[in-house]
Amino acid sequence: MKGGLLQYSGLVTKTKAMQGKLLPGPVLVELAEYENVNELISFLRESEGYAAIYESHEEIQHRAQVEAVIDDSLYADYGKLYRFAGPEAKRGLKILFLRYEINVLKNCLEHVWQGGNNTGLGYLKMLFDRHADFDTEKVTRAENRMELQQALEGTEYESLFAGFAESSSLTYADCATQLDIFYYNTAWQMAKRLKNKQMREMIFCILGTEIDWQNIMWMYRYKRFFDGKMADIYDRMIPIRYRLKKEQQRQLLESGPEEFASILGQTAYFTEKDAVVRMGDEITYREVMNRTYRQICRKYPMSLAPVLCYLHDKEQEIDSLTTILEGVRYQVPAKEIQELVLQTR
Repeated sequence: MKGGLLQYSGLVTKTKAMQGKLLPGPVLVELAEYENVNELISFLRESEGYAAIYESHEEIQHRAQVEAVIDDSLYADYGKLYRFAGPEAKRGLKILFLRYEINVLKNCLEHVWQGGNNTGLGYLKMLFDRHADFDTEKVTRAENRMELQQALEGTEYESLFAGFAESSSLTYADCATQLDIFYYNTAWQMAKRLKNKQMREMIFCILGTEIDWQNIMWMYRYKRFFDGKMADIYDRMIPIRYRLKKEQQRQLLESGPEEFASILGQTAYFTEKDAVVRMGDEITYREVMNRTYRQICRKYPMSLAPVLCYLHDKEQEIDSLTTILEGVRYQVPAKEIQELVLQTR
């Protein structure tokens, strides 16, 4: 504890100060009642958590730019915390940065496959210029699969994107799934190499729980909505298990949609608890992940845990703001938007 106090006291204090700038649930609920997107932008420009990032954008012309600015606030916060962190904390934060890389590559893939506005990297570009091993300008400027593959030559993504470029049958969803699997495999191996036992356990807990639940949701959805072959389900599963036992995974794979929740209720995620499983809307997944972050914060209060928890909470807030933005833009009734927002908290 003493070593953690010396290493993390400043970082944890800074994180708590940033936590205080997050928008409370009641404020998010009120935002759903705004009449137009411009009102939302005006609110964000004046709010403590977003004002600075909006000042760096002179003009917001379309919805994608609004969302990009909101996302920039997460990357700006990550950058502040990374600069403030010591060497040990930075090793843990680099695993999280890998996910930001994957998200950017997904956006580039979506642009290549489906067109639309590619808003670039914004604030994330400054982080990538320091930490990524590929040319960010080339990646975000790519207009087709071949250009994207060429932009990633010589990187750890080269063989993966070569396969994307060569195949004529792959969809964007297929490639995004492969990128997710690549992320979890790579992040898991990075966590294994962490020398600090406490941090290793912490990262394993977060990553492992996320992996188990990504697999759980995929199995359920495929069974319920696609009725596919077992081999197809396996092809899209992350080949790692954490608290989900091999036999339990087999039972879930072989069960029908009606039996699924009952079997899931017997796993470690619901031992001695009521298994309230609402698989269709990801509510259960969010509840499990929120609980996981709170648990590691209680267990390791003077560590990287509060930082990871804050960045998770920030992502949740951004999801809520994006939901509100979409709802207000399409004039969805405020009550419906509020229900969706409450589900993401």
